[in-house]
Amino acid sequence: MRISLNKYKIFSNAKINIGLNVFQKESDGYHNIDSIMAPIDLSDEMDITFYSELGDLKIDCSDKNIPTDERNILYKAYKVFFEKSKKEKEKIDIFLKKNIPFEAGLGGGSSNAGFFLKLLNKHYGNIYNEEELEELAMKIGSDVPFFIKNKTARVGGKGNKIELVENNLKDSIILIKPLDLGVSTKEAYESFDNLKEVKYADFDKIIECLKINNRIILENNIENVLEQGILETNIDIKMLRMTLSSVIPGKKFFMSGSGSTYYTFVTELEKSQIETRLNTFVDKVKIIICYTIN
Repeated sequence: MRISLNKYKIFSNAKINIGLNVFQKESDGYHNIDSIMAPIDLSDEMDITFYSELGDLKIDCSDKNIPTDERNILYKAYKVFFEKSKKEKEKIDIFLKKNIPFEAGLGGGSSNAGFFLKLLNKHYGNIYNEEELEELAMKIGSDVPFFIKNKTARVGGKGNKIELVENNLKDSIILIKPLDLGVSTKEAYESFDNLKEVKYADFDKIIECLKINNRIILENNIENVLEQGILETNIDIKMLRMTLSSVIPGKKFFMSGSGSTYYTFVTELEKSQIETRLNTFVDKVKIIICYTIN
C-alpha cells in the first residue's frame, strides 16, 4: 500500500500587547483581561507532513529547551481538533523552527497552535467556520483565538472576545528580549494578584491613536498591569527596565504580555541609532526589529 503525503510550510507570527489590563481573579480561578493585541512580522516556521494513515503527532524542534511531547501546545491543538471532529487521529510530523523567543510575552506557542489548528481545518476540507475555530482555539489556550483572526484586535474576557481594531501605525518596533530571563505566565499573574495599586491602560484613547497614527498620545495611554506586578517581585526585570531608561532617556519601553520582552516604537530615522545604542550598552539581550502586520 502506497502512503500519500501532503507537505505544508507555514509561518506563525508573534504578537505584542499594546497595553494590558487584567481584572481580579474570578471564581473559576481565571482572570478577565482587556488588551490590544497586534500581530508582528517575527515568525516561527513549521514544516508539516500529513500521512494518509492512522497514527499520532510527532514534533521535532530547533530549540532543545522546548518540550516535544504531550506538554507542547501543538499536541493540545491536535487532540482538540480530532476529538471535536470525531475523526480518527492521523499520522502528522511537525518540524518547528523557533524564531520567536520562549516565555517572552510574544505568544509564540499560542501562535503555533492557532496556525496549526487553521491548517488542520483547511486540510480536512474546512469543517469549521472562523467562529467555530475560535471556540475550539479557546479550549487550547486564552491567546490562541486571537491568532485565528491574526489582525490587530481588542481582546477581552478570557481571550474569547475579539473585536478588530483599525491600526495605521507607521513606526517600526524594536523588541528587547533578555537572553537568560523568562517570565512564566503563572509568575506574572501571581505578582499581579498581590499588587496593592493598579494603573490601567485607556483603550478608547489607544484605539483612536492607532487609527490616526498618533504615536505620542498612544504611548501616554499604554499600561501593562502584569508588568506592574512583575516589577515588584522580579529584581532582574526591574534592573533591565532601569537600564533601558538610562541608555535611551526619554524613550518609552513597554512590556508585552506577561514578559519578559520589552518593546519600543521607533521612526525610520531613529531605528538604527537606537538599535546600536541598545546593542552597545545593554548586556545579554537579543534585539529584534519588526513591524506590526495587518
